Amino acid sequence: MEVVELKVRLHCRACEKAVRKALCRIKGVRCVEIDFISNKITVLGFMDRKMIVKAVRKTGRRAEVWPSSPPSTSILSKSCCPAREQPTSPSGFRCILPSWAF
Repeated sequence: MEVVELKVRLHCRACEKAVRKALCRIKGVRCVEIDFISNKITVLGFMDRKMIVKAVRKTGRRAEVWPSSPPSTSILSKSCCPAREQPTSPSGFRCILPSWAF
């Protein structure tokens, strides 16, 4: 399982929702964590890093790979996991199934 961390400028909750929706549609993505305050997006799953960056850029936002560091335990905004099985997450992640996934 791979963890991809990106720096993405999010202006509002609509930006956040668009990025989350685009990332959750990628095959292999298990969990998306968005820290709206620090503009950090963490994606957990079995996917290609280039696909993640490309999906974010297709939403009209600039995406940069976050400098490598262990997963943070900061306060994160809503999470999403596709309606697949609940993954075993590294410490610091909490995946919540959104209501629109059903």
